[in-house]
Amino acid sequence: MAFKPSHWEPGKPFPKYADRKTLAKIISFERFPVSYRTLQTWPLTARRPNRAVVYDVNEALEYAQSKLDLAPCY
Repeated sequence: MAFKPSHWEPGKPFPKYADRKTLAKIISFERFPVSYRTLQTWPLTARRPNRAVVYDVNEALEYAQSKLDLAPCY
């Protein structure tokens, strides 16, 4: 499988849908560091247009915020 570069960079507006690598980059920038492989275990709605899996960016950011809110503080 060929490497697919992310087209999103910090400072640009968020896309409505993104693949796992782009989504991991967005969440790592906005909330906390996360691997794109971790996103497979999150209960996010996946869409498959043209056989490529994409996720709703706003849904993923909301879930990441909820995980951050529930994380223990010490």
